[in-house]
Amino acid sequence: MSNIPKDHSHTANGASDSLAKTPDSGHSPCPVVVRKYGGSSLANVDRIRTIAKDIATTHKNGQALVVVVSAMGTTTDELEEMASQASRHPSRRELDMLLSVGERITMSLLSMILADEGCPAISFTGSQCGIITDNSHTDARIIKVTAERVREAICQGQVVVVAGFQGVSQAKEITTLGRGGSDTTAVALAAALGAQRCEILKDVDGILSADPKAVPEAWLHKELTYQEMTDIAQTGCGVVHLRAVEFAQRHQVPLMVRSSFHNQPGTSISIDSTSRQISVTDRENRYRPLSMDVKNEVTRLALSTVREESAQFIREEILRRVDPCCVITEWMDHSNSALRWEVLAPTTALQDLLSQLTNKNTTQPIQTVRQDNLMCISFAGGRPDSWLEVQKHVGQVLSDSGCKEWRLRADGSSLRVLVEDPGTDDLPRILHQALLHS
Repeated sequence: MSNIPKDHSHTANGASDSLAKTPDSGHSPCPVVVRKYGGSSLANVDRIRTIAKDIATTHKNGQALVVVVSAMGTTTDELEEMASQASRHPSRRELDMLLSVGERITMSLLSMILADEGCPAISFTGSQCGIITDNSHTDARIIKVTAERVREAICQGQVVVVAGFQGVSQAKEITTLGRGGSDTTAVALAAALGAQRCEILKDVDGILSADPKAVPEAWLHKELTYQEMTDIAQTGCGVVHLRAVEFAQRHQVPLMVRSSFHNQPGTSISIDSTSRQISVTDRENRYRPLSMDVKNEVTRLALSTVREESAQFIREEILRRVDPCCVITEWMDHSNSALRWEVLAPTTALQDLLSQLTNKNTTQPIQTVRQDNLMCISFAGGRPDSWLEVQKHVGQVLSDSGCKEWRLRADGSSLRVLVEDPGTDDLPRILHQALLHS
């Protein structure tokens, strides 16, 4: 993890954007579809060209389109790395100026290619779209979306290409929305325009029961409710950003998650879902989660102290050095002067914090428990009658698969399985078969 500071003035991982109601200027005068393309779908100019052909065809068939784009491939990571090389502690304002460039490159290239395809297009930054945010750099929240120029361009028959992940603050500063912010840009624009739907186009077919790279047998959810999608997003699966899902639910924006590589239907997300009917007769096997997410090279870190001064030190170092978007989950217990904080995160996300805590100049009396090289398997949704029944069933599956030690952590409607030595490379597939078979 780089030494780039983060703004934590808002609740991490799932805090709701405080968007006002749709502006007085009203909805777009014609039906609109908002599409969002992720960075992997826009990895190079050839991929952008392929996407442009599909956009042009859709536009020629009479569909008004607003296209929200992420930065190409790993551009954002590369920009962050350059910032770390340039400064040990770059200001958040200058980081936003730098990081917003990635999406602007993509939007310009796509608009150029669309023009060559004979499709009228115009690109806008977040500020040109009227995406107004609070003043929090690197992790801003959307306050309102005016979208006046977007409506004008739609009325002129143009495809509008928007740089995701960014806006302009009330102080007229460029801001970014944090990792995954392009999803929120798309949903916010769809809400402001009264769009028919918002399509999130990815390099997968939709919302699957697991990552098909880890579990080839993973199956597609054809329909999900907003709440079910929220449960999945909270486990960190990364397909749709949590804030975007919460935003869509709050403003009743229909979502469709599908592949950018073909036009097959994906996953529809709305108020109601009727696609999943599970017949269960065995009480201990009633637990049926919605999806499974697997992360390797995970660190479990627990910090505790009984001194108020040390508790303040821990808090400030965590807020300064740990990116909440990278955290899998965390727990905290704080009473009087005692503080206990535990986190699961990729080891790279905790490197700066671990370095500071082991610094010889750190004299704070802090107890530290650390486990590295863990596999974390997260299950979303499907809250059971009793987590003890789940523990009995899952524990037996783990024992039969060859695991010698593991931890189970129930967290709301999520279950985390922490394994140091899985005993077999097929553990994700074994658990998927035991809990998520279709």
